[in-house]
Amino acid sequence: TFLKLLLSELTPTTGEVRKNHRLKIGRYDQHSGEHLTAEESPSEYLMRLFNLPYEKARKSLGTFGLASHAHTIKNKDLSGGQKARVALAELCLSSPDVLILDEPTNNLDIESIDALAEAIAEYRGGVIIVSHDERLIRDTGCGLWVIEDQTINEIDGGFDDYRKELLDELGEVINSPSIS
Repeated sequence: TFLKLLLSELTPTTGEVRKNHRLKIGRYDQHSGEHLTAEESPSEYLMRLFNLPYEKARKSLGTFGLASHAHTIKNKDLSGGQKARVALAELCLSSPDVLILDEPTNNLDIESIDALAEAIAEYRGGVIIVSHDERLIRDTGCGLWVIEDQTINEIDGGFDDYRKELLDELGEVINSPSIS
């Protein structure tokens, strides 16, 4: 719901969402690779979309770990993970002000997750990540916010501090005497 409000896919029932009219938001989720033009190769797709020279399209694909032999295969013949890499390259080339990444590590292998974490760390705009992937959360070093009981709370410390806090709370629940 939170992401849909940010993306204007939902209207708030109370309150309001305010964004600068020039704000460009880029979105990536586990279905982002499904929109690729089936009969084009990843290189052709990026060249057409962004009017890129061949070498720049291939470099962008390589940045996200798409093996060079896959740059010329038709998009319809790529695996889910390969399509995800093409979609991530497309997202970067679109130069958004804010990235919204919804479970971005689905369909990605470890090398691609590492490349994604590195790209996020180098990114100059805002980034909102919704993820259960501990590795990505740790590697990006982003601030941690948790949505719970219809509120958004910033977590002091890093992921490990939050995890310890949760485990401590869980221990209290498990170890507390039951009332008969």
